[in-house]
Amino acid sequence: MNIQMMQTTNKTMSSREIAKLTDKQHGHVIRDIELLNETLAQESLSIIGESFYTADNGQTYREFLLTKEQTIDLMTGYNRNLRIRINRRWAELEQQAAALAVALPQDYLSALKALVMSEEAKEQANAQIQLLQPKAAALDAISHSKGSTGIRETAKAVGMGQNEFVAWCTNPDKPMSARFMYRDHSGALNAYSHRIDQGFVTQKLSCFVGGDGRDRTAPKVRFTTSGVTQIAKLLQQERARELEAV
Repeated sequence: MNIQMMQTTNKTMSSREIAKLTDKQHGHVIRDIELLNETLAQESLSIIGESFYTADNGQTYREFLLTKEQTIDLMTGYNRNLRIRINRRWAELEQQAAALAVALPQDYLSALKALVMSEEAKEQANAQIQLLQPKAAALDAISHSKGSTGIRETAKAVGMGQNEFVAWCTNPDKPMSARFMYRDHSGALNAYSHRIDQGFVTQKLSCFVGGDGRDRTAPKVRFTTSGVTQIAKLLQQERARELEAV
């Protein structure tokens, strides 16, 4: 008795297709991916894999193959219209995968194995959705902003109150490398230099007139779109660990 086995493949989208969907030059997309790979490596995450393709002229050129999560990471820096095109294309790819014909198991043991594999696949898919939801929420919340957002707006984007968000960013129980801000001797919030280097936050001096009528300055911290997405991801990971511990 021949039983057709289910085959699963990891879906990817090429940098060439992304360039076509976003009306960008492929070289510019490759440059953006290389910059993204630097950040992924700093965060100890899997970098985007490099590959090659042969063009009609017979020459071999570079390209990158991105998972869905990596595609969303890349699109963080692009505008809403481009993100919509990419999301629609991923929906098409997932529909194609779902439409593949799969033969039913012919005996009880095979059926049981198939059921276990199906449930495991559902759990993995749900876990992936949970990881992507905070990124999508953060992107939607800041979609009308350009450049960077303040502390209050960033807290709202990741679903926290401002005071709670500041406490999370400055939590002394975390190692310094895991924090985003600290308070100086005057109590003003400052961004850690390593977070500035990572491109997650910016800081500049803001001038104002104090209560005594004198000109004063204070640091002003703002979060980049990459920073908001990174914070949303870290918060979701913390919540997932808390659920596992229950």
